[in-house]
Amino acid sequence: MWRIELDLSPSSLARAYAVLSTDERRRAARYRLLGRRHRFVSARAALRAILAGYVGQSPATVRLGLHPSGRPFLHSRGEDSIDFNLAHSGHVALVAVARGRSVGVDIEQLRRGFPYERIAERFFADREVAALREVPVAVRPAAFFACWTRKEAYLKASDRELGMGLPAALSRFSVVSQPGRSISILSVPGGPNETTRWSLIDLNVGVGFAGALAIEGRATARLFDWVAPTQ
Repeated sequence: MWRIELDLSPSSLARAYAVLSTDERRRAARYRLLGRRHRFVSARAALRAILAGYVGQSPATVRLGLHPSGRPFLHSRGEDSIDFNLAHSGHVALVAVARGRSVGVDIEQLRRGFPYERIAERFFADREVAALREVPVAVRPAAFFACWTRKEAYLKASDRELGMGLPAALSRFSVVSQPGRSISILSVPGGPNETTRWSLIDLNVGVGFAGALAIEGRATARLFDWVAPTQ
């Protein structure tokens, strides 16, 4: 796991932009807000630098593709292939990297006044909504974002739609949502094997953020801070 600070100095941002592909530059240009554009550039450049370290290439030559679902992948050879996933919220991004198994990651910035109860009723499974209501009011926002990031990380790792669109997908499976309980997937369409196939890991990514990793099989996560090159 890699934690990335996205707000770069102008000189570091210029170096980040230089390693992007033509497609990534086009995507960056679609952001109307300059701050969001800069953070997109920072995240993609950091992703390229991190993956370059694993495959022994320069960041600019790393070849990335897209599955039909839209999930990115690294062009590499061999059975021991590298899987990765990128997520960002606010000024922080996370990159998960694994060999020979699927990973998914999510991060969310906790926001005051966020209508978490209404969002939970729309997107969560019934048992998750019920569990959230059992949590003390003071910690419900944190419990909501913990549950949300776990669900998003699982969907990204498994590359499953579980229905037509995000609302249907998120409501068709459930995870443990109460703080202090062992994290697990409680139910997924397709049988009990799917619930034991994955590990969910909460990530301590800083004050004001919630993060979660989903990974195939049993694993522990090591979290590193990625630092942008200064020259």
